[in-house]
Amino acid sequence: MRDILYASPAFAFAIPTFPVMIFLPALYTESLGMSVAKVGLFLFIAKLIDILSDPFIGWLNDKRILSRKVLIVIGSIISAISLCKLFLISKIPYEEYLLLWIGLLYLGWTMFQIPYLSIGYNLENGYFYRTKLSATRELFILIGLFSSLCIPMFLSINNIVLAKYLVKMALVTGFIGIFFLCFFIKDDNNFKKSISIKYSLTNILSHLRLKRFLFIWFINSCANVFPMILFAFYITYVLDGNDFDRQRILFFYFLFAIIGVPFWTQLSKKTNKAKAWSASLISSATFFIFVIFLNPGDLFFFTLISCLTGFCLGADLVIPPSIQADMTDMHEQKYKEEISGVLFSLITAITKLSFALGSFFVFGSLGLLGFDANLPTSREIEYFIIFSYAVIPIILKIISFIKLINFKSSHEELINIQKKINR
Repeated sequence: MRDILYASPAFAFAIPTFPVMIFLPALYTESLGMSVAKVGLFLFIAKLIDILSDPFIGWLNDKRILSRKVLIVIGSIISAISLCKLFLISKIPYEEYLLLWIGLLYLGWTMFQIPYLSIGYNLENGYFYRTKLSATRELFILIGLFSSLCIPMFLSINNIVLAKYLVKMALVTGFIGIFFLCFFIKDDNNFKKSISIKYSLTNILSHLRLKRFLFIWFINSCANVFPMILFAFYITYVLDGNDFDRQRILFFYFLFAIIGVPFWTQLSKKTNKAKAWSASLISSATFFIFVIFLNPGDLFFFTLISCLTGFCLGADLVIPPSIQADMTDMHEQKYKEEISGVLFSLITAITKLSFALGSFFVFGSLGLLGFDANLPTSREIEYFIIFSYAVIPIILKIISFIKLINFKSSHEELINIQKKINR
């Protein structure tokens, strides 16, 4: 029951993901009359600020100037107001309106996410039970994403109305989830601490296993970003699919990700976290090879591949945060400092950085190749989409797999580390 109460806010914060990523640019360009170039510039600036804010929020979390629950509540309020300001409008009051409120939305999400992950770290210290807690949280995230996909499949409403409906749904469920978290989940680690940024940075840079893990996280995040960005392009310009095909395939992709979560959780218990994650990486790379050989109209086979890779996604979501929690213990034992907020901020910043770099590469390359949605697609553009959608992720997954070989992650080691911490 504790894990469910802790994970409940994750459902609400997952719901607006698709509206912000997919519907927001269309709303501001098509309905509110803003130029595509200006929308793209504002989103890019906001994302850069978002990446830079992560370590600061992590430091603020660890200093305990404000309790973690207070940071979560403030972040939730900022997020709620920003979502309303972004989607529940009929006209733009001034040019920088989008930049202001998307920037505040990203800040609110960060103020929620980092203390939220940090509370989860202190909530559970068992090797397997950390993965179980992570699995429950990620399961709620997947159900939130899944719910936002199901609504347009069963209701005949346009994207703008859908986005407004999802925002209201996120507000209601978010209030309930934050209420459960604040009143039913303990957060005893609220004493103020003195943290030297220079000292912590030096320790992080000298922690070789942590750097290896963060490198693997970055490479795998990049591997996941390329298919995410090019999903719609691949279905439309390579497989000749339509909007319904995209929704249907995403539906099965996330459905199988949900199914995969308990499997990878149990596998990590029977083997260890690194081996279970390695198995998912090489499996995903193997399944993705078949994407290269698909032809226009092969939507059924692509759906099967998406089910298999979606199943593997469950491991990507569940296991790395659990390993990071163990790395936080290791860092505390080695350097005598507990900086869970800073360390979790590193993985959130890396995820955002990989998305920014992947977007810059993909859209920059498509621009150089002369891509135009209103013109027939050239053979070069098709090859680029296939290469970036499938080949690059396969290579990156294999690199991640190789780097995970011999990566230490065992129950016995964690017990020894925690005994030394608690002496």
